[in-house]
Amino acid sequence: MRAVAGFTLIAVLAGASLGCTDPPASAVEGRPVGGPYRMTLTLDPTPPLPGVAATLTSRIETSRDRRPVQDLQVVHERIVHNFIVGLDFKSFAHIHHEDFRALGPADLEQATFSFPYTFPRAGHYRVVSEFTHRNRGWLKQFDIHVGEPTAQQPVVVNLARERDFGAYRARLDVSPATPVAGFETELVLDLTRDGQPVTDLELLLGSEVHVALWRIDGTHFGHAHSYTPHMAAMLASMHDRTADAATRAARMAEMMVAMIDMPAELVFSGPRVPIRLVFHAPGTYAIFLQAAPGGTPQVFDFMLEVVPYVEGIDTQIESMVEPAADHSGH
Repeated sequence: MRAVAGFTLIAVLAGASLGCTDPPASAVEGRPVGGPYRMTLTLDPTPPLPGVAATLTSRIETSRDRRPVQDLQVVHERIVHNFIVGLDFKSFAHIHHEDFRALGPADLEQATFSFPYTFPRAGHYRVVSEFTHRNRGWLKQFDIHVGEPTAQQPVVVNLARERDFGAYRARLDVSPATPVAGFETELVLDLTRDGQPVTDLELLLGSEVHVALWRIDGTHFGHAHSYTPHMAAMLASMHDRTADAATRAARMAEMMVAMIDMPAELVFSGPRVPIRLVFHAPGTYAIFLQAAPGGTPQVFDFMLEVVPYVEGIDTQIESMVEPAADHSGH
């Protein structure tokens, strides 16, 4: 994860005022509304058609005076991370402006970013966009209907923890074996390719694994990454129960700065990569894990049932992965 310096230089080179430019009338405002930022999303064509490339354009502005937000921060090598999921949970994309063209001064000055995406089929989709400003992350959510209006299809639940994805076989190990809402859970992605353990994972946007998840009613979105020793140390400090709320909030802000400034480092080359997260509510979750074995991005998806806490239930994590003693490649 690296921050990009030079926003001030870009603004000077642009040489233009940062006045308010109204978004198109067809722009949809992201939820939750309110707060210091307003984000809108415009689609071309509107409504989008299945199997036809659409252009999605987002704009981030201040809620108070509708001015483009300046000095957005780069986290995991991108300004805005966009997660697109079909609400039948059969399709998923993690996509960014910079995947298709470099950010220019006008993009940053107007806080406006765009990318193409082809919705694979008619139906209901959700887009979650994540951005960081002043060392704090923010999420905005958009609902999109593609093609002719149809009833939302029921979600097919598959709780198998080992699945085939072309040449890959992926297993999801979980500790505790049954995740408990409100308590930390360790997930471990275990990969083989053509029957052999994967040992050539490369960094994908600064991490060995990116995780996006939703409860299958479309709520409770989460975004996580591989659980490295650096991450473990930062989270331990943030979750220190002996500290008061103000101290924990300050540590959270410090952690965000550390995450932004932390150099990307490959810790887990495979076949196993750990992730730590907290499911905030019980229910069935769809989980999409992205990794890059051999440098080629792949998506591995699973579903997990998360139960409510009851007295005496096992919430203990037995960590399943240790980083290699020397992961520097030397």
